[in-house]
Order: sequence, then structure tokens, then C-alpha cells
Amino acid sequence: EAEFRFVDLATNERWSVTFSDGRFPWWIFDKSSRVPDTRVVDYLPFARLAFTSQDRTLGETIDCSSPIYQRLLEPIMLAALNIAPRDGSAKLASAVIRETIARGGQTCRPLLARDGIGNALVEPAVACLRDRGVVIQFQDELLGLKFAGGQVSQVELSSGSVTLGSDDGVILAVPPYIASRLVPDLRTPTEFRGILNAHFNVKTPDGLPRMLGVLNGTVEWVFVMPGHVSVTISDAGRFFEVPREEMAQRIWGDVTQVTGLPGELPPWQIVRERRATFAATPEQNALRPPAQTAWSNLLLAGDWTATGLPATLESAIRSGFKAADLAISRERMAA
Repeated sequence: EAEFRFVDLATNERWSVTFSDGRFPWWIFDKSSRVPDTRVVDYLPFARLAFTSQDRTLGETIDCSSPIYQRLLEPIMLAALNIAPRDGSAKLASAVIRETIARGGQTCRPLLARDGIGNALVEPAVACLRDRGVVIQFQDELLGLKFAGGQVSQVELSSGSVTLGSDDGVILAVPPYIASRLVPDLRTPTEFRGILNAHFNVKTPDGLPRMLGVLNGTVEWVFVMPGHVSVTISDAGRFFEVPREEMAQRIWGDVTQVTGLPGELPPWQIVRERRATFAATPEQNALRPPAQTAWSNLLLAGDWTATGLPATLESAIRSGFKAADLAISRERMAA
């Protein structure tokens, strides 16, 4: 269901927000569904944010001291933007609101990859491509691109060079700091934010919420799956120099407090990605390039391109569809 449960570690207060299915926000009229200590009128900033036209920071657009911000918008926007929301792009936050909360609970239901993103998305995609005769070569590093006559003429790989014909095209789906090195004069975001994930191998009893938002703790979101618990910390650069075992102990302390699981640290793994997303500020958002480039047979894809969304899975997938549509259009025009 479109229910988001939260716990405040400073007060141990717990609450849930449940979005009604239709576009009309019936949930804000129900005390048991909306944020505690809020009134219907407190939700007017949602409308202001959803229709913002200027790309200012979120802190310049709405009141960030209200309970509705601190208990709902801040944890959601921190996860979506991967930056302290006050400093984040109001335009990107607006897109998140318009495509989720403003459209009703049916678009707000969490989709959890029980056995990991690889099993849920990557492996089925690879199998689909191979079934259609696509050759996939892993561990074959892209070293460079050569250009001639207004298009990519050659692709340099660690396995060798590939010369492109007049009908060939390239969709470049690499991080922005790699793309800017490969493509001359390409403007891309230049600032980034990190994400820290922790995974614990532990028996999880029935009845625990599958997803919990955490306020005033080290962790931000806790995901409880059969046989393991996972944790996400956004904009996590402040923790990257903390020793791994110390970090695991610290995170597990929060997990036990919110779930009631035993306090002994189980087997764990911590994954830190220093440049997980571009910094979702108004300035960096303005640097995102479109899928089309100055080179006729070169297209870009990635969550950092100009999709209108923050650097999320949805943004990455949308960029892929856009690049594929453009590639198909080019092929039809050439036919």
C-alpha cells in the first residue's frame, strides 16, 4: 500500500502517512493518515512546490521549519535528491511531487527489490537482450571515441577498435565525469554526492514493517527482507572516513532501536559510492545535457542527463527510453 512508516529516534515517536488512491488528496483530511500535529491548511505548500516555475532551492521556496516538512517532505526529498533538501533544486522536488503524491497513492506504492536490484532489473534486462541476439561484452573498458565528419567514427575498447559505418550509432551511458572526458565540449554536472548502503545477514521475524523512515538517527531508511536487513543513508559523504566496523556498529544500533532485533552485530557489508549522483542543486541541474549531442550518431543516456527528474532509477530508465526513441527515429529517417 501507499503507506510510509516513520520513527523519530530522538523521541521514539512513531507514525505513518497513508496516501489515498485517487488524485483528490482525501488523506490530508484524515488525522490517522496525515502527518501528526498538522492541519489541512498546512498542506498548501505542496501545491506551491508542485507548480514552482523558477529553479531555486527548496529552502527558498517553502517553509522548512514546519512539521510537514520535517516529518514527511525532508525524508522523502533527501532520498529522492540525495542532497540536504534545503539546498536541493525546487524544480526537481516539484517533479517528484507531481509524479507521485499529486497523482495519488497508486503512484506512491513502494517497489522493493526483495532479492536485490540485480535479480529484479539487471539480469532480466540482460536475458531479454540476449534473447534478441544482442552481444553483451562485460569487462571491456571503453577507452575513447574518435570523431570525423560530425559523427563518431571509431570506438576504442580495451579489446580493440571498432570502426563505425554510416548507419551505425552510439548510445553513451556512462557517468558524467567519464562522458565529459570522452566527448569534446560536453557540458555535464561537476559536483556529486555520495550514498552509503549497509546490509546485514539476520533472521527477520514476521510482522516487521518492510520499510521504515528514520528521523534523528544515523540511518534514514531501513528495509526488512526475509533473511536480511538493508539500510540507506543519502548525502553520506560525512561518513566515508569513518572506519567500516565502527560504521556497521553505529548503523546496527539504529536498526535494533527501530526494529527490536537483537543487539549483537550480525554479518554485515557496507557499500560506499562517493559519486553516486550529481549534486541536485539548481546550478548543477542546469548543467544536465539532453540526449542528443553535437555529433549526429551519438546519444547520451543516464540519470544525470536532462530527464526532468533527480538522479533516480526512474530518471535512468526514462533516459534510456529517450535515447532508444531517438536512435529508432534516426534509423527510420535513414531508411
